[in-house]
Amino acid sequence: MLLSLYMLGEASDETVFGQWRQRVLHRMPRESRILLDLVPAQGYSPDFLSPCLGGEDPTDGIDAVLNTPRGRIAEQLDLRFGDGPRPTWTRALARKESAAVRALGRSMRGYFDVALRPYWRYISQIAERGAAAARDGTASLILRLKDRPSVRSAPRTTVELAYGMEQDLELRGRGLMLVPAFFCAVNPVTFHDPSLPPVLLYPVAHQPASFLARAAAGSGPTEEVLRRLFGRTRALVLRTLSESVRTTGEIARVLDISVASASEHASLLRAAGLVASERYGNTVRHTLTPLGVELLHQPR
Repeated sequence: MLLSLYMLGEASDETVFGQWRQRVLHRMPRESRILLDLVPAQGYSPDFLSPCLGGEDPTDGIDAVLNTPRGRIAEQLDLRFGDGPRPTWTRALARKESAAVRALGRSMRGYFDVALRPYWRYISQIAERGAAAARDGTASLILRLKDRPSVRSAPRTTVELAYGMEQDLELRGRGLMLVPAFFCAVNPVTFHDPSLPPVLLYPVAHQPASFLARAAAGSGPTEEVLRRLFGRTRALVLRTLSESVRTTGEIARVLDISVASASEHASLLRAAGLVASERYGNTVRHTLTPLGVELLHQPR
C-alpha cells in the first residue's frame, strides 16, 4: 500500500502503471487523500505505515498501523515534516487522538479497496514469482537476476546497491527479510529506522505493458454474457461507468435513454453492490465499486 502511494505520486513507469494511476486518482475516496500528506512523491514516509507483519490479510496490517505506540508515531511524523508546515490532522495523530486514528484507518481501508483490492490476485501472483526466483539466492544474486549492474560485493560480507540516499543497514546476525514488491519502481527499499527488523523490498519484473491490461487478459465476462446476465441496457451502463464517473444525466445522454431510466438502472446496480453513487449539489455521480471493477476486469 505504501509503495503504491509513492507510485501514485511520482508518475514513473507510465507504460506499466499509467492506467492504474489515472483510475486510482479518479476514484480515490476523498477521505483517503489524507494518506498523500504522509507519503510524499519522493523522500521519507513514516516507517510505522509498514509494520513487520506476516500473513496476507490487509486488515491485520492496517490494525498494526493503528496500534503503533504514540511516541513512535510522533517521532516519525517529526521526521516526515521536520520544522515545516504540517496538516492539522497529523498533529492530532501525533497525539494519537482517537478521531485522527479512526480517520487514518478509514483512509487506508478506502484506499486499499480502490487501488489494490480489485487487482490483488494478479499482484499476489507476480509477487510470488519474484519470491520464487529469490528463494535460493543471496541478496546480491537476487538483484543480479534483476540485471542491475549497480549491485556489487565489497567485501564478501557486504552488498552495495543503488539507493535513494546514503544509508547503511547492519544485520548484526539478525538475517535479512527479502520481500518482492509489486510497486517498487527502480531501487530496493528498506526502513529508515535501523532498530527495526532488517527488511529489503526489491522490485519484481514487469512486462512492458499496462498491468491493468495484463491483469484483465483472458478474464472478465464477454459482452454477450453481460447482456444475458443484466440485460442490454444495464450492461451498457456498467461499461460506460468503467470508462469514467458519470452523472445520471450523462449516462442518459451517452446511452440515449431517459434520465428516469438511467436512474433506475443505476439504482439496481447500486443495490447489487456494483455501483456507488454520491450526490453533488443537484446531480448524482455514479462510479463502479471495486466489485464492479473486478466483475468487468477489463480496465481501460
